[in-house]
Amino acid sequence: MTYNSELPPSDVSEQSISLELTCPIGLENILEKELHDLGLSNTRLGEAQVKLSTDLRGMYLACLWSRVATRVMMPLATFKVDSADDLYQGVSDIDWSEHLHADNTIAIDCHGTNHSIRNTQFGAVRTKDAIADYFTKLNGRRPSVEKQNPDIRIAVKIRRDQAIVSLDLSGESMHRRGYRQHGAMAPLKENLAAGLLLRAGWSKDSKYQQIVDPMCGSATFLVEAALISMNIAPGSRRQYWGFKGWKKHDHRLWQQLNDIAKNERVAPSELTVSFQGTDREQKAIAASRENIKRAGLTGVIDVSMSAFQQHDFDWSKQPTLIIVNPPYGERLGDEMALVALYRQLGDWAIENAMEGEMMLLTSSENLARQIPIRPEKSTRVINGGLECRAYRFPIAEDRIKAGSREQVGLSSGAQMVVNRLQKNQKKLNKWLDREKITCYRVYDADMPEYSVAVDIYNDWAHVQEYQAPKSVDEQKAQQRLFEVVSAIPTALNIPETNVVVKQRIRQSGKQQYEKVDQLNHEMFVEEYGCDFIVNLKDYLDTGLFLDHRPVRKIIQEKANGKRFLNLFCYTASGSVHAGQGGAKTSLSVDMSNTYTEWARRNLELNEFSDRDHKVVRADCFEWLRNAEDEFDLIFMDPPTFSNSKKMAGVLDIQRDHVDLIDLAMARLHQEGELIFSNNYRRFELDSELNERYEIENITRQSLDPDFDRNQKIHQCWILKHK
Repeated sequence: MTYNSELPPSDVSEQSISLELTCPIGLENILEKELHDLGLSNTRLGEAQVKLSTDLRGMYLACLWSRVATRVMMPLATFKVDSADDLYQGVSDIDWSEHLHADNTIAIDCHGTNHSIRNTQFGAVRTKDAIADYFTKLNGRRPSVEKQNPDIRIAVKIRRDQAIVSLDLSGESMHRRGYRQHGAMAPLKENLAAGLLLRAGWSKDSKYQQIVDPMCGSATFLVEAALISMNIAPGSRRQYWGFKGWKKHDHRLWQQLNDIAKNERVAPSELTVSFQGTDREQKAIAASRENIKRAGLTGVIDVSMSAFQQHDFDWSKQPTLIIVNPPYGERLGDEMALVALYRQLGDWAIENAMEGEMMLLTSSENLARQIPIRPEKSTRVINGGLECRAYRFPIAEDRIKAGSREQVGLSSGAQMVVNRLQKNQKKLNKWLDREKITCYRVYDADMPEYSVAVDIYNDWAHVQEYQAPKSVDEQKAQQRLFEVVSAIPTALNIPETNVVVKQRIRQSGKQQYEKVDQLNHEMFVEEYGCDFIVNLKDYLDTGLFLDHRPVRKIIQEKANGKRFLNLFCYTASGSVHAGQGGAKTSLSVDMSNTYTEWARRNLELNEFSDRDHKVVRADCFEWLRNAEDEFDLIFMDPPTFSNSKKMAGVLDIQRDHVDLIDLAMARLHQEGELIFSNNYRRFELDSELNERYEIENITRQSLDPDFDRNQKIHQCWILKHK
């Protein structure tokens, strides 16, 4: 950054000002160096801040030019707070007339609490009252509150028994440069991105000839890098500053510094460095192009929608800085899915950017270890509330880990899984296209040593690991699971971030209904004209049993004009198909709050009214014993075993299925049909039922080609009255 040091100071600019500049944790040294480069050398480091003694001109320079600072605060008073009255009095003792007029608008931001100031809103109100009373006593007038863009923004920080009252001269967080739309994607803040670039050695005169971001998201790294290279002051686009209504604000001086900054910019035609980025998500590229346009950098930064492994980057300018904020993995299974991605990223960097450097931001030390380069150093930072580290990887021969080049590509085991997945996919393709099916099983422990099921939901892969016998070595099982996960993106052209991994073990009671995570990872899928909400991460099951697809189709074909009953309804997918098939009414019964609510949402999604298509939360056994209504078509798919506290007893499907079927048949019209299914592999239908009902085993017809390899996944019958 440059500025004209010959600008004559005004009288007010010579007055000494004590400031606290906050910044992201881990970037304090970078912020201090920025200030020193501006000629502001009277500094002292703190945690997530740098204290600065300067004049008005120095304050303006810090606001205008700092790429790393979050806020510029001017402390007015520090005092002890043992009560609300102490806070009121301490604020009242400040000479507010030195800083603002009675007709100014103000906003109060209170941070922190103690035993007497128990919430921040109360602290803000007491501060506001003290300032209002100060001016009322002085001249009978008082400032008014304006939360959005006040003339003066006041910050109160309470920690234990101490309060610090400051003017927030920045007005709002300085990471908001003005080029990124509020609420847009990418949680990486602009000042964190800039700080990491500066940490990596990127500057207007750096040794690097190009910067590449292979997972650019909304292009924050690339935009900040271009702003640095073009010597564009990060504060020059901001329209609002907290000092604009401050009594000591010197508009002329501020404008002069802005004019100098504009004259110091480097024109795009004078740039000798290039900026390239890719992302495989269309939404990300759309956001990045909009941000680039809003920053005035169209034609300077080149972004493309592509996976970095397949993109034809221009590597003619060397050395290169690769900077990347890849996905971290929210859980163990997600992290495992990303191991292959990180390895590929490291191999790709070695192949294309030797003698350059890669800066990588991640919250996972395990994933960082997958990069086949020894890091030089790492910096602890906080990104989106997660504790992360920014790793610097010098891309040089002597930094490449021993044996890493021999490990490039998939292992022989993973390649074997790739071959099987591609073979299965090819076998299913014609059927999938003909039936317009987008959710299906592509692999189910075909090779016994790779004991998982792989289901596809649109462009996501849901991997369920079966519990390995105790005789199988745990590390070997973990390695095989990794090989499956690393094979999926290559075999099925699915992003690494779209692979979800779960361990599938035998469930008892209500365990299948319990949450395993809190990610609210919902998506919409379609099946034979019906729409469903599925959740791949939060529960052991996804909300749609894929093996029952043909059964749901049978229900849809039989339902026209019928009164349909769905027992143990789960998420009511069968009821949705019945409604799509023209059912006159449907009633869905399940004892789970989670799934009855999910069922209602599925029915609502398909625009079925709750008047004709009802959902009831109840124990199906008890409900059947007390029911009086008659139905033309009943579907019943009970669990193998349940001892839920919501049930009157314990359900064992082998022991109890006769009573259950008799109760359901009592509710069935004389000409009606009961479709009965369950997934207990050793289940045997009691022969005495043949004496009372007509029974047809439709198990074979109820399995689609994607379950040919596992024909014991369920059994299914149609029962009618004799």
